[in-house]
Amino acid sequence: MSRYSSLKLLFLALPAMMVSTAHASTSYAYVSNISGNNVSVVNASTGQVVTLVGVPAGPNGLAVTPDGTAVYVASQGANSVSVIDTASNTVTATIPVGTSPVSVAINPNGSAAYVVNQEANSVSVIGIPGNQLLATIPVGTHPVGVAFSRDGSHACVTNLYSGMVTVIDTATNTVSGSFPTMAGPASIAVSFTSRRAYVANQYSDSVTVHALPGGEIVATITGFIFPNSIALTQNGKYGFVTDGNSGSVSVFSTATNAIIATVPTGSLPTSVAVSTDGTEAYVTNESGFSLSMINTSTFALTTTVSPVGVYPIAVAAQPPASKPTTSR
Repeated sequence: MSRYSSLKLLFLALPAMMVSTAHASTSYAYVSNISGNNVSVVNASTGQVVTLVGVPAGPNGLAVTPDGTAVYVASQGANSVSVIDTASNTVTATIPVGTSPVSVAINPNGSAAYVVNQEANSVSVIGIPGNQLLATIPVGTHPVGVAFSRDGSHACVTNLYSGMVTVIDTATNTVSGSFPTMAGPASIAVSFTSRRAYVANQYSDSVTVHALPGGEIVATITGFIFPNSIALTQNGKYGFVTDGNSGSVSVFSTATNAIIATVPTGSLPTSVAVSTDGTEAYVTNESGFSLSMINTSTFALTTTVSPVGVYPIAVAAQPPASKPTTSR
C-alpha cells in the first residue's frame, strides 16, 4: 500500500489555531503536507505554524539532522529529496533519488541520510553535508520505514509486502542480513541500547519486539488497530504507536510489552515522533489536517494544532543532543 494519496485542491487558512498548550521549552516540529506540497514549521511552545516551506510534489517522510540545522524531506511524487535550512526555512538543495521515496532517516553522527524508495525497492544514501548520492541499496518488497542502531553501524528497513526487515551494514552500504516480522511491517524503532527493535505491523495489528542483532521475536504486543508508525521515548520506557484506523495513539510499556494507554488524536493518524526534549509525542492526523501533541509522562493530549496543513502525513523533530540513560 502506497502512503501517497491523490492530490486534493484544498485551501487552508494559516497560521493554525491553538488549543490549550503547556511546553517546557521551545522546540520545533516539521510536518510534511502530502497534498499541500509543503512543510509546516510548527513552534511547539506556542502551537503556531511559523511558516510553510514549499517542496516538490508529494512530500512524505522527513528527518532532522542531529545538529538541527537541516531537514531532509522525501517528495514521493517527484522522486527527490529536498534539504531545508532551518535557520532561513528555505530549500537549499534537491537531490534525485529512486522511485517513490516515502521515508528518511539520518544516521546518528549526521553524515548520511538514508531514503526509502518504495516502488524501486531500494534505499538511496545521501552524503551530508555534500548532498551527493553515495549508494543505492536493493532491499525487500515495498519498503516503508528505516531506523538506525544507536551507533549508526546498521540501518533496519521494513518491507511491507515481504514481511521482513532488511539490515544494512552502513560501513559498506550493503545488505548484511534480514529477519522476519509479522504481516505488513510498516515502521520500526530501535532502542537506545540497540538491544531491541520494535516493528509496527499494519496487517496483523501488532508490534513485534525483536532481540538484536539476530532479530528473533521475543514478544508480540497486540491490541493495535492498523499500526502505521512507532516512536520510543528517550528514556526507553514507552513506545507510542499510531492506530491509523481508529483515530488514536496507543502507548505500550517496554517493561511489560503491553498497551497501557490509548490517546484519542484525530482522523487518520499517520506518523509519530518524540520532541527534542523528550516531553512530548507529535502526531500527524492526515484526514484531520492537524497535529496532536501528547505529554510523554501523563499520556494526556496537551495541544492540537489545526489546521496544520493539507493532508499532513509525517512529522519529525531534532534528535536529543545526548544519549539518554536506559537499560533497554
